[in-house]
Amino acid sequence: MAKQLTILFWGFIYGEVIGYISSALSGTKFSSPLFCGLFAMIVGIVLVNSLDYFVKSPTK
Repeated sequence: MAKQLTILFWGFIYGEVIGYISSALSGTKFSSPLFCGLFAMIVGIVLVNSLDYFVKSPTK
């Protein structure tokens, strides 16, 4: 559970930062910071959980 919460937290932070930087570079207003953070959280949790499913440690 702690792993999932960490992924959600950092996904939100990275989403905010990437959204702000991309809006600054494109010259547009950073209008929906909450959406950027939530979208990055969802994408992050899906990617990490799917990677855990496909990449498993070898069994002996």
